[in-house]
Amino acid sequence: MSDQQVCLSNHADLKDLDPSVLAAANINPKTGLATDYLNVFNEAVMLFGLLAEMPDMLEELKNWEPLSYEEHFARSGFMAKDLAIVSYLRCDPTIKAGFDALSTDLGHMVQEAIAQAEIAITQGEDIVDFIAITSGSLRSQIMLLDRMVHGGDPGGAQDDIDALFS
Repeated sequence: MSDQQVCLSNHADLKDLDPSVLAAANINPKTGLATDYLNVFNEAVMLFGLLAEMPDMLEELKNWEPLSYEEHFARSGFMAKDLAIVSYLRCDPTIKAGFDALSTDLGHMVQEAIAQAEIAITQGEDIVDFIAITSGSLRSQIMLLDRMVHGGDPGGAQDDIDALFS
C-alpha cells in the first residue's frame, strides 16, 4: 500500500494497515508509533552534552523547538513519513494520549533546562554537573517514550528496574 493510498483512508483503525509494511517502515505495528520521533529529543540531549565543552552551543540549543509527532514527520526526511503520520492518527487513543502527554512534558523539560543553562552560563557558573544531571533526566524520559513506542507501559519501567535489584 503506498503512502498516498494510506492517506486517503487515515480514519480507519490501525489494524487495517499491514503489520509487515509498518514494521518495514520502522513503525511499531502494535502501537502505530515510530522511534524516529524520539530524534526530536535526542537532538536536544546531544546539544546539552556539547554545552559543557562548547558554551557557544547554547545558541544552537536555544533554536531547538519541541515538535508534535505530526510536525516532526511532516518536516522530516523519514522515507515513510506519511505512513508514520497515518498510523499515529489511527493508534489507540489511550496510547496516543499518554504518548502525547509525555512528549509535551519532555518538551517543557527541555525548554526549562535551556533557560536554566542560559542563566548559569551568563553568570559564569560551572555547568558540568548541571549538564550531567539534565542529560540523564532527559534520557530517562526519552526511554519512557521509547517504551511506549514499543508497546510497554511507561509506569512499568520502574518495576523492571526494581526487578533487576531483587
